[in-house]
Amino acid sequence: MIDFQKTLFDNTYSVVTAMQDNSENMVNGFFNQFTWVTEEAKKPFNESVTFIKKAREDYRKTIDQGFEKLAKLVDNKEERTARKG
Repeated sequence: MIDFQKTLFDNTYSVVTAMQDNSENMVNGFFNQFTWVTEEAKKPFNESVTFIKKAREDYRKTIDQGFEKLAKLVDNKEERTARKG
């Protein structure tokens, strides 16, 4: 069951990442077509993208750690149950 949930999360995370990356590419393409958009004007967007990517990576690490802890908890419970039985 944990493996199923982990796979579900991984797949969803991949889709969200792809959508965010495509959105970034689209906006950058828009900026590149209009020469009047200065680097200074692009700065807030680039900072936002950097922040979003870091937050996304931190979220991923936290979820992965949670799955690891859950798996250890379940394994320990199974071991204790097996010893009693």
